[in-house]
Amino acid sequence: MERVVILIPGMLGAGCTSVAVELSRRIGLHVVNTERIVREIVAEKRISFMELSAMVRDGEVDLEGIVRSVALDYLREGGVIVEGRTALMLLDQPATLKAFLYADRKVRIERVARRRGISVEEAEREVERSDEERRRLVERLYGRELTDPALYDVMLNTSNIPPEEAVDLIEAMLKPRLERLNKGSSQ
Repeated sequence: MERVVILIPGMLGAGCTSVAVELSRRIGLHVVNTERIVREIVAEKRISFMELSAMVRDGEVDLEGIVRSVALDYLREGGVIVEGRTALMLLDQPATLKAFLYADRKVRIERVARRRGISVEEAEREVERSDEERRRLVERLYGRELTDPALYDVMLNTSNIPPEEAVDLIEAMLKPRLERLNKGSSQ
């Protein structure tokens, strides 16, 4: 499984983290996302999140560049599931599977409000901000729309399915790919 790389990008509130964590539990790969990478940076540099934020704001640190660089290191090692915004930064890289998760806007807003313990209005602003930021990121990096099916192997609407069911679907797509990968490494 060391060569396996799974990318699970998606929209805020679509369940990328929940799906990645459950898939990780089932198949034994590490989960990497922006939060984990930022925590590693803070620990390595021995600075606070507030200090890092100030450095990013002042232009001293290119956080996006650092996150992409660290994520690329994880990809080279393999045996990893990269999820959320960080996965969007890696769509130009080879991966065993690229599964984009999306859901109806209203569903995503309700999920974000519940998960973060914030009002629906605050969650709506967070979803709007995130959608715009992710749309701009994909446009800038690849010159494509965030929801362009050509960027992904599969696109899953998680509006009406629990994370476990989304993982079942991803595992079904992953199985023949892993078999091919294992055949290739045993030859």
